[in-house]
Formats: sequence, C-alpha cells, structure tokens
Amino acid sequence: MQRRTLFSVLLMLVAFTAFADVVYTKRSNNYIREGPGAYYELVAVVPENTAVTVVVQEGSWLKVKLTDKKTGWMSSNSLTDTKPASARVVKLETVWSSPKASRAGVSAAIRGFAEKRDKTPPGSVEKVLKNSAKGFREGDLTAFRKDVEASKPGLADKIRMEDLNLGPIVYDAGIQEQEVGLGIAARLIEKGFIIDRTAVDYVNMISATLAANSPVYDWDFTVFILDEPEVNGFALPGGYVFVTKGAVQMCDDESELAAIIAHEMAHVIRKHGMQEMSKRKVHIKADEAFNELEEETGPKTQDEAELDDLVQQTYEKIVSPRLLEYELEADRVAAVLLAQAGYDPRGLMRIGNKVARLPKEKPGIFDPNYMAPDVVAKRAKATEEFVNERFKDASPGATLRERYVKRTGAVR
Repeated sequence: MQRRTLFSVLLMLVAFTAFADVVYTKRSNNYIREGPGAYYELVAVVPENTAVTVVVQEGSWLKVKLTDKKTGWMSSNSLTDTKPASARVVKLETVWSSPKASRAGVSAAIRGFAEKRDKTPPGSVEKVLKNSAKGFREGDLTAFRKDVEASKPGLADKIRMEDLNLGPIVYDAGIQEQEVGLGIAARLIEKGFIIDRTAVDYVNMISATLAANSPVYDWDFTVFILDEPEVNGFALPGGYVFVTKGAVQMCDDESELAAIIAHEMAHVIRKHGMQEMSKRKVHIKADEAFNELEEETGPKTQDEAELDDLVQQTYEKIVSPRLLEYELEADRVAAVLLAQAGYDPRGLMRIGNKVARLPKEKPGIFDPNYMAPDVVAKRAKATEEFVNERFKDASPGATLRERYVKRTGAVR
C-alpha cells in the first residue's frame, strides 16, 4: 500500500513538473480568465511575448501563473513554447487587471470611438456592453452541454473543420474589428431587443456550446434577440450575433435555432463582413487607443473619420444581402459546428428549406429578398446535398424540442 501511494505521488509530481513550464503569449492582446472557458470573467489582459508559467492543463485551456503568483486560465491558441527574441516578464499590476479586464473594461478602449459614430444613438454602446454579460454559470452550461453531447458519439467524427479546406480557423478580433462590431451592434440594438433572462441565457448557452467544441472555443460570442417579427439574422465583427424574434419563432426545435446561430457565428469566424471592407485600408492607431482606457471624447481625427466611414459601410453591407459565396461557406461551417457540438446537422437543412419557402417580400437569414426564388431554392438544395452526403448513416444528433419550447416561451 505504501509503495502504491508513493508511486501515485511520484506520478503527480511528474505530471506537475511536465506542466510547470514557461510559455509565451503570441497575440497582441491575450486574455486571462477566471476559469477554463470563454464565458468566464476576465482577470487580466497581457501583451504579446509575455512569459507565463503553466500550472495545469484542462483540455485546450491552461492555468497559468504570472510573476506575482496570481493565476488564471488562457487558451492554447494564445500561447507558444517558442521563446521570442524579446520576452517580457510583467507583474499583474502592470497589465489590465480586474475590474478593468471585464468585458466592459476591455471595451473601454474602443468605447470612445464607438460613441463618436455619427449614427450611434447616445447610450446605445453602454446598452450593448451591459447586456453582453452572461447570466449563466459553469454548472448551468455543463448541464446544458451534457444534453447536447449525449448524441455526439460518431457524429463528430463524420466531418471536421479541416475537411472544408479553408485553411487554419482561429478567431482573434483586433481592436479595429471590435470597434466596428460594437458600433454596428449599438445601432442594431436600438431596434428593440428581448430582455427575458431565460431566453437570453438560452441562446447564449447555445452559442457557447457551439464555440466550445470548435477551433474558436476561446472567443466570447454574444447573442441578442431583436424584438422584430421578420425572419432575419446579423453577424457582426467582434462576435456579436443578432437573431430576430421571427427567426426564433420559425424554429421547431433547438437544433434548428442552433443552426441559425451557427450560421451567423460562421460569418463572424470567417470575417465575411470585414472581408468586404478589406479593400479600404484604415490606418487607425489602435494600439494607442487600447492603452488609453479613459480617453476623453473630443473632435474626431482623420483616422476616426475614416473608421466612422468604415463602420457605416460595414453596417450597410451587413444589414443588406450578403454575397452568395459567403452564405454557402457559412452553411458548411455551420454544419461542422453543429456536428462537433452534438446537434443534429439536419436542423440546418430543415431551417434552410423553411426560409426558401418564405414569401419573396420577407427578408430572412438566407436573404430571399435578394436572390431570385430559384436561386434560394438552389441554395437550400446545396445545403441539403452537403448535409446528406457528409452525415449519411450518422446518428441524427440532438434536436431537444422540449427544451426549445420551454426556454423560448417568452419569445414565441
């Protein structure tokens, strides 16, 4: 018994030693969270090439220690074991620490720009930030995901993101992209949105479930439900997703609602909105803005005027019909997100066929007001063919109709 106990202790020590290594941050801004998940509150934001010590690893999340011995969790997407030419050793007091490292605190760096937007209603930026806070806890999400993942065995193996041949898929929105997204979200939120806590937590746990099983597991997506009867959805740079009450009502189960959210998340992940604007270079000094958290609002500079123009153009592009090639790519990415999470990917097919049957004058997730009816039908058919081909003989996955009905009562 003593030998066995000693052997167990030695194994623990070896495991600890294996993880007690120094690694380095590789993104411009790297988030340290309270727990191993993108929905956890931020503890600190550290710059590129910062040395941190790994304490333990849980999946793709690593618990790290800074030089002042305070700890938090970082994603493996943010770290590298390759020592940079000029590594930094910083104390927590010298970086963004809580409460400044909250969602609102990080956004303070871009809030000043967003509030200067000519068409951004006063107070709407604060409204977006306030309602971006997640109302669920780890236990809530764990139980939520368990019901979805019950159907996962075999389904997730049918296709992976790499099979789409889109290149490496990671998501790390820069300051300019976050500013554009926040500015547009502030404009959209003035249309009116659902505040029912059950429904809001529900759609955000769906997005968290979809993200957690994907390469973009470390980005905090936020879903809003617009109080509009039309069937529509918007994907904004920075991870803001808007779906209308009409879109939620069109669904028959959770897999169909998850398909809509996954489709919009795919637009964000693939940066379709920003790609359309990439031809115009906006040379804004984002790093300086990010450091000036308490910047006073003054006259717009030339850089800010150009960025304001970019926000307006991106807004118009997002709220107008998107290019067909983007929509088809978003469908394929959405199918993978659904399958990897454990949702029935045929939910994407079902919702696509429903949208294709909508009257032409009604806008929708699949933009039937833009494309001729035969093109809409072709797109729905393409989605059906992709899903049937990739998931032939696969388990159907989770649909969770009863949970959908229960959690969306205030919306329907």
